[in-house]
Amino acid sequence: MRITLVSGSHRKNSQSLKVTNYLASILKDKGIEIHILDLGTSPLPIWEPGMWEKDSEIKKFWNEYNQGLSESDAFVFITPEYAGMASPAMKNFFLYLSGGDISHKPGLIITVSSGMGGSYPNAELRMSSYKNTRIVYIPDHIIVRHVETLLNSDTPESKEDTYIRGRLNYVLNVLVEYAKAFTSIRSSGVIDIKTYPFGL
Repeated sequence: MRITLVSGSHRKNSQSLKVTNYLASILKDKGIEIHILDLGTSPLPIWEPGMWEKDSEIKKFWNEYNQGLSESDAFVFITPEYAGMASPAMKNFFLYLSGGDISHKPGLIITVSSGMGGSYPNAELRMSSYKNTRIVYIPDHIIVRHVETLLNSDTPESKEDTYIRGRLNYVLNVLVEYAKAFTSIRSSGVIDIKTYPFGL
């Protein structure tokens, strides 16, 4: 099994990437192959309509950038909250995706906040990022609040740290089971993205 984790912060060495790396370590311990896309260290150019042209430069760039996405069985999207929204980098990433890149695969949303925020990016991504991509978000999601105080060492340093580590492990177990179950959907023969490329 292969799971792709997308870190949506614009910053290098961000708190979102810290959370991403922690998730990757859990998944590796479960014997799962992981693929990390860090939009802070490997930013995408702003999406533009050239993506609709087969041989455009931006299309060629994307075809190289997205290696490994279609082979993944599930996805984790880790985004900070910027001004009450998911990061521009994360929303830009979803604009690049076609129906075939991540369609009919389970996705997990994890939002990151330095304070008590983090709920709005989850709602935003659930509302606007699924239609044409066909990602299927699992019911669970996690908000890592006061992130600077969490996941900083090999062992928990507080009650909150202990809780969030347990919660992250739990929700990744759930995601893995969804990933197993969704393979039968994709192999059923009923999926027809070519005829019905849009989500409505």
